[in-house]
Formats: sequence, structure tokens, C-alpha cells
Amino acid sequence: MVDTTADREIVVTRLIDAPRELVFAAFTEREHIEQWWAPRGATTHEMDVKSGGIWRYSQPARDGSLNPFKIKFIELDKPARLVYDFGTDAENPPEPVRTTVTFEEQDRKTKITLQLLFVTAAERKQAVKYGAIVGAMQALENLADYLAKV
Repeated sequence: MVDTTADREIVVTRLIDAPRELVFAAFTEREHIEQWWAPRGATTHEMDVKSGGIWRYSQPARDGSLNPFKIKFIELDKPARLVYDFGTDAENPPEPVRTTVTFEEQDRKTKITLQLLFVTAAERKQAVKYGAIVGAMQALENLADYLAKV
């Protein structure tokens, strides 16, 4: 029997017109990430980008409240790969989403691939329902737009 995660994952890829080192920095350096990651009004409360490090931030919800998020960095392999757990920053939160980001050089551009791995197929389905695929695609579009200006 082959173990597959296809029913639990979302994969989004984009070619970005920027060198790999810069794209990796845009994912891991506060001065960059705050420019494209979250919507306006987001606030970083803590950011320690290293294996085991934490990034806590909040972003405004449609109703005006703030949604708290937490990222725990698992692996940093500069400039090729980044692995982190993404979830809400609350008491008894649901299991985080394991996210693997790869950065591949292609003719002085960077092919970036996001793989979001959910604990269950049902959690993936719920995330898709609430816009996870569109959100991942929009995040990479925001990143590309930001890097075009840097």
C-alpha cells in the first residue's frame, strides 16, 4: 500500500522574477515579510526566524476584530527550503498546517512552491472552502508584486 498525502495537501507554485536569495529573504526577514504577507493593519508581536523560533502576528478580520496567528519554524535551509507550522495563536488551537516552501533557481528567476499539509483530508476540505488555495495564490502574487519594487 502506498502512503499518499494528496488528499491532505494544497500545492501552489509561481515563478517570481527575482533571485532566489532575495525571495528567501522576503520569506524570512521581518522588514520584507511585513510588506507582503498579511493585509494592511497586521501587527507582528514576535519574530525569531530560526529552527524552533516563533513568529506571532495578528491581522484584522472583516468584523474589525484581530485574528492571532503563530508560525513555528521547523527547518531553514537557506536559500532552498523553509518548513514551518502555521496555525492560530489561541488556547487549544487546532493542529497547525505544516508548510514547506521550496525555492528553485530558473534562469535568474525563482520557482517557489508552497505545500500546505493538513492533518486530515477533512481539515484540507474545510480550508479550501474558506479560501486557502486562493489565499496561497494571492500571497505569492503579493510577494511577486512586492519584489518587483525592491
